[in-house]
Amino acid sequence: MGVLEVRESTSEDVHRAEAASGLIEQASTEYDIARRTPEWLARKIEMGRAAIATDGGELVGFGYWSAWENDTFISHSGLVVRPDHRGSGMGRKLKRVLFESSRRQLPKAALMSLTTSPQVRKLNLSLGFEIVALEELTKDPAFWEGCKSCRNFAGVQARGERCCCEGMLLRPS
Repeated sequence: MGVLEVRESTSEDVHRAEAASGLIEQASTEYDIARRTPEWLARKIEMGRAAIATDGGELVGFGYWSAWENDTFISHSGLVVRPDHRGSGMGRKLKRVLFESSRRQLPKAALMSLTTSPQVRKLNLSLGFEIVALEELTKDPAFWEGCKSCRNFAGVQARGERCCCEGMLLRPS
């Protein structure tokens, strides 16, 4: 291991979009996570709406956030840690960066999360999120459009459901 760093993205990190997309793609084979193109992630990185984790300069963790419904909801998404760095607390550090970044930029927005991961559920609950019905989350169709790249989408659609994830919400204080 080199020097570990977890921080908010800057425009100088745009070159990491390809690696971030690769980490998400790799995670999507075993976890329920929406895949994103490098171009899509580059915009998040450039806007400072991403968390970057590096080990000796190499990307080993990533996450990003998006705003919905005229900035009334924020989703923290794509939180991934390379397998050889899992269990190190890096996911919590990435989530903390996303939390602080999104709260600083949009303090009145409700934070929301979709997950089937017990680890993400536990982390979100420790930050004050509560489990809610999906109907309490954003109604923005663009948000739900992102679910189409999840590995479970076809099965969920076949059952006439919207999503197989658990909805979580943290209302602004």
